[in-house]
Amino acid sequence: MGWYLLACEPGREERLKDSCKKRLPEPVLEDAFLFSYERMKKYLGQWHVDTCRMFPGYVFLQSGCPELLQEAVSHYLRFFGALDSGQRLVSVETEVERRIRSLCGEHRHMALSHGSLLDGRFIAEEGPLAGRESLIAKVDLHKRVAVLDLRLMEGGRPVWAGIAFK
Repeated sequence: MGWYLLACEPGREERLKDSCKKRLPEPVLEDAFLFSYERMKKYLGQWHVDTCRMFPGYVFLQSGCPELLQEAVSHYLRFFGALDSGQRLVSVETEVERRIRSLCGEHRHMALSHGSLLDGRFIAEEGPLAGRESLIAKVDLHKRVAVLDLRLMEGGRPVWAGIAFK
């Protein structure tokens, strides 16, 4: 059983996920899902916690039959956009899958990490990044996000994680 990545137009992820669950046969598709994360945004003069798509433009498919999944997905190509690599379905590496699972848990949602700055580095004291600071490639203090070194594929988009300061 593995994870596979399917691209679509950003904003249509939920619709594609539901379509896959409804139209792809159960032995081929075990599950279709999305990931989300919390982040801080300032509006109306105050900071608020918002929930955002962790991987905009992508739906995750779980299957033990990649060849059959590829064939089943090909019947619905008119609903899908092209992946950056030019393929429709891309396998997610086991190590990347493990890291995403550890950050998001069974609810497939990454909560806000709380911490402080020390010598220009964000040190997470609680939340999913606590003890995993080595995954942080850079911190954007203005947007209150950590950019994670967690590439789904070659040339993939950066992954953000929400941070807050104590």
